Amino acid sequence: MYKLMIVDDELLMRVGIRSMLNWEEFGYNVVGEAGNGKEALELALEVSPDLIITDIKMPVMDGLKLIQEASCVLKTCKYVILSNFDEFHYVKEALKLGAADYLIKSEINETSLIELLTSITQKLQSEQINPANVSSVALDYSKSLRHLKDSFFQDIVSGFICEKEVASKAEELQFRIRSDQLVVIKFFVNYYEKAKKKYIEKGEKLLRFSLLNIMEEIIPSKWEKDIFVESSSEYWVIVNVLPETGSIQADLHKLCTKLLSSVKDFMNLSLTAAVSTIVPDFRYIRKACEEAEFALQHGFFTGSNQVLHYKDVLQAPARQEVHEMLTPEQERDFLKLWVSKDYNSAKKFLEAIRSDLEAQRANESSVRKQYILLMETIQSHLSRGTERGKRNSTEKSPYEIVLKGECWEDIHQDMLEHISYYFINNSQDMQEHTHADVAIEIINKYYAEDISLQGVASQINVNPSYLSRLFKQEKGENFIAYLTRVRMEHAKNYLLSKELKVYEIAEKVGYHNYTYFSKIFKRSVGHTPEEYRDLQQESM
Repeated sequence: MYKLMIVDDELLMRVGIRSMLNWEEFGYNVVGEAGNGKEALELALEVSPDLIITDIKMPVMDGLKLIQEASCVLKTCKYVILSNFDEFHYVKEALKLGAADYLIKSEINETSLIELLTSITQKLQSEQINPANVSSVALDYSKSLRHLKDSFFQDIVSGFICEKEVASKAEELQFRIRSDQLVVIKFFVNYYEKAKKKYIEKGEKLLRFSLLNIMEEIIPSKWEKDIFVESSSEYWVIVNVLPETGSIQADLHKLCTKLLSSVKDFMNLSLTAAVSTIVPDFRYIRKACEEAEFALQHGFFTGSNQVLHYKDVLQAPARQEVHEMLTPEQERDFLKLWVSKDYNSAKKFLEAIRSDLEAQRANESSVRKQYILLMETIQSHLSRGTERGKRNSTEKSPYEIVLKGECWEDIHQDMLEHISYYFINNSQDMQEHTHADVAIEIINKYYAEDISLQGVASQINVNPSYLSRLFKQEKGENFIAYLTRVRMEHAKNYLLSKELKVYEIAEKVGYHNYTYFSKIFKRSVGHTPEEYRDLQQESM
């Protein structure tokens, strides 16, 4: 039986997760809960859990700090992050710190928890097989010069090594590079999760070994270099720049392009390279690493298989946070294309959204948020029978694609593909309804718009007179009566609160003339809107 801890500052979230499964049926025993990272760390050191499910944002100590502190002591413990849609940048940091997976809070259900436990259990079991042999191999590997150099370099990147110590330690570990005129290049394997499936039988070590060999072979001997492994998808190369015979940046670009091309030819993998400026000696390696990381982030906008130079990225106009919402005009355009189910209109609509974001120089976070907003808009327009979320059990949900997509173009194309998919399925589902059923769905969704019998009949391609007769026959009331009843029910709900004035409520339920709204309301309810509000307040 594995030991599980649940950490979240919201009591209801902890109770909800704990109550969602019979954990013991899946081999887990809930050994404790905590409301912040500090409490969780103290408890974890006592009970030594195998799995900690933790929120990211918490008071006193957050989830990132908890993982960082606990992983130093609890070597075999696995961590799963709880996050919201707008916290994906924290999720990235958590995954870098060693978190095994993450869960979106609003999407947690019994199925997602079972899938998570299955994955985590497999990892825990694989690490427990032949523990003596595993520890022996790990010990041998940790003693290797390669591992020591990789660990040391990671400490440099993380800022754990004093700048003054770098030179002496580099000499001790037999660095091949000189401490002058250094450039740091970071290589990132694009679409790594997909790429590693090709090597699943022989493990990630083969992928890593192959990439290192290609880098050693392709980078000419005239470049003094050292190669460090951060993970199976991230590699650092430090070179001493050549005596200036031309453009150093051009030489580096040519070198990186050749390496990217070779990896594509030999392994059919796509890499992105990010190149720092020249730094004078070992003391500035961390600064160069930060430059390379900064340049690599620009890959979200340029796409995969690119060589990105810090100098060029820095000179480009700055990206900024954009608080995007769909404008009323965009809402109307989306409604038109959704009703028409026209793929080309959807394509133009998405292109306009992207052009607007690019014109405002939106940053990565803002772009992802806007596409999440679009996906939520799409979901809100789906008919009840249309399948939502994943198209099958092996595919990522649309939200996962937006959150985890490596570049803007991928997210954009996936969004277009999902809209096309929903067009087809929503149309098929609508065909299974009678025309009166479809009319009711349209009224229920768009009652606040300028909706009419003629307009709805036009949307579903039937004659207005025919729709009117069919509606009365099937639903027992005419079209206008049903529309009015829906509007009045929503108006009554708004009137329960004093936040909105009556004329504002009229607008919200589809009436632009307050006097007409008040007249219709009294005829339907028996009281004026003001009288109804007062009566409801008195009865509370």
